[in-house]
Amino acid sequence: MSSDDFIVDPLRDFEVHGHAKALRRFLGWENSERVDPLDLESVNEIWTVRGKKRFRFEVVSDAELPDDSGLTTYDGTCIVVKIPRRIRHKAFMGDGYARYTIAHEFGHAVLHVDQLLKGATLPRRRVGNVTPAWIPKFKSAEHQAMVFGAAFLINDATARGLSSADEVSVQAGVSLTAARIYFERVQEELARPAVAARVQKIADEVREILSSNPVSPQTSYLSEVCSCCGQQKLFPVGHKFMCQACDTVYDRFQDGDEVQ
Repeated sequence: MSSDDFIVDPLRDFEVHGHAKALRRFLGWENSERVDPLDLESVNEIWTVRGKKRFRFEVVSDAELPDDSGLTTYDGTCIVVKIPRRIRHKAFMGDGYARYTIAHEFGHAVLHVDQLLKGATLPRRRVGNVTPAWIPKFKSAEHQAMVFGAAFLINDATARGLSSADEVSVQAGVSLTAARIYFERVQEELARPAVAARVQKIADEVREILSSNPVSPQTSYLSEVCSCCGQQKLFPVGHKFMCQACDTVYDRFQDGDEVQ
């Protein structure tokens, strides 16, 4: 029996992205500008998070999958990705949604082997899959497959030179939804150096303050421990907190969360 979504082993988006690129390398498509997912029809073995697995890409009648755009299962001998004929035709014509649907189902085949071997069937609903509120994104089979699909179809080097999700969609031949998922991740990566520089500037400013006003032996520390070094050496510095043991500076400190 199929469901709209499953809870699966946790994976962060960058990990899913890495697995998608691993499959591209396995297939010899690492540097391909525009992947044709229909080339997977001739593939009988794929790389997965559980090693190499036998595989079959199957085009079925529209009547067999009237409510789904794709379906991933395990038939006892190999992982099977099924798509209805209507989706294959659209993918052949270059339709972004259809191309992304096939890559999405391959995400299930690569990432969710354990669930498939236990009998799970992982569909892509025509009307969109519904994920229960209690499943967090990093444990959602559907979210992981969505991230995978975009990363599998899009060439990193090319996409990083584009200025919008619309441009990514056109260049890679993917749906705008897929392009947005990918583009947002790229923007986050590009912003990280700026964030790191800002945090470093804060740390330098705090150290300068402390050098002129050393912490006295009687300093009262917070009851929480530093999430970096594990020592109970946290004390307030203005509206921030600092660990006397390792010099880590936090914008705020709560429940051991590190500054991001």
